[in-house]
Amino acid sequence: MQHNTRTLALVGALVVTLAGAGVVGQTTTAEAAMIRISPACASVPTTTTESDGVPGPVFYKRLQCLGSMATYTGPIDGVMGPNSWIGASNQLAKGGYYQAPVAWGYESKDVVAALQRWAAAHGRYSGPIDGVWGPNSYRGAAWALNRAF
Repeated sequence: MQHNTRTLALVGALVVTLAGAGVVGQTTTAEAAMIRISPACASVPTTTTESDGVPGPVFYKRLQCLGSMATYTGPIDGVMGPNSWIGASNQLAKGGYYQAPVAWGYESKDVVAALQRWAAAHGRYSGPIDGVWGPNSYRGAAWALNRAF
């Protein structure tokens, strides 16, 4: 009888946890497992920007992959167009890093600042959050991109 009481208590706790999962801003385990990313991202190598601070096509492909986790559905070709920047901004906004009122369709200071915040939150950038790229900003963002998927 005591065994059944413990089981019921565990089930009761599980129900409470699941009921609270619908709160805005929380991600359930099932939702986390269903995060989409472009299948093309499986073949994108890590970017050397992490070590050299110089962005190239692979850096931008990884940035497009980040955007594909939100709203970007275009090609993963390393050519950042308006939809690529909007997708990246939208994904960064999910984590609270992108703080502008709108997702601009270009490499705005807002999206660069969001990438700097994201890199700083991952312990790989300690410079100013000023929306201006520099080698250390690129290194920090690349480090986070190399580990995001």
